[in-house]
Amino acid sequence: MNLENQIKEFATVNGFQLFGVAGISDLEEVEFPEGRGLEKPSEFMKRAGIEDAKSIIILGMVIWDEGMNMAINAVGGDFSGGGSEYYNLYYEAIETRGWRVGDLIFRELGFKTVPSPTIHLKVAAHLAGLGFIGHNTQVITPEYGPRVRWIALFTTAPLEKGTPFTRDLCAEQPLCKDGSLCVKKCPYRAIIPGPSQGVEPGKKVIYDKCVVAHEFDPVADEKWQKYIRQITERGFMECTICNLSCPYGNIVDEKIAPAKRGQ
Repeated sequence: MNLENQIKEFATVNGFQLFGVAGISDLEEVEFPEGRGLEKPSEFMKRAGIEDAKSIIILGMVIWDEGMNMAINAVGGDFSGGGSEYYNLYYEAIETRGWRVGDLIFRELGFKTVPSPTIHLKVAAHLAGLGFIGHNTQVITPEYGPRVRWIALFTTAPLEKGTPFTRDLCAEQPLCKDGSLCVKKCPYRAIIPGPSQGVEPGKKVIYDKCVVAHEFDPVADEKWQKYIRQITERGFMECTICNLSCPYGNIVDEKIAPAKRGQ
């Protein structure tokens, strides 16, 4: 078994369905949106003490139950960069499992590996050949649509990088010929219509119009409260209207989720 397949097997046993490799220098050249708590690969590598990394492994986990989108935050906490009082189930689960994969890579193969949730994961997944950045700015995968969350693993393992994804899945989707469903379904039209490509990073979604931006307001206005799925006083299910509206993700509802639930 070659090195890539060994690592892919480690990822699979830890609950990841998608595996790819992005080039460090390729991601370094990407323009990042400001104010999102993101780091360039070089910044992360220096901070994490893995400046000798040779590859970025990209792992994707299917979000098959909406409970995986649960989040809790203190009043005034900053969730854009993963502040200390922000707790998100899929962030915590995916990063923890990323560390498990990294530990296996080190123990079994001898390569130092450190997970990073703070690089531009969407672009990294695209560069690794795993999906297309859709009109809602999320990575649309052929297998599961946008119902995937991502983690990057910087590793000293010399892996062959993937080829950037080239298909325009939004243009190919028959149900979106008369306008993207993700754009239409957003209750406050936060998503600017049209492709994400060519739009300044961070400008495709009008932040203040997005329900997610108001889920942790000290007291949410009734306008936003209508779409906030509150569980506890400070616990919510993130708004996923644009995510769930993508036809490519229907397979999760039709096949994957029922199988997971024993139906």
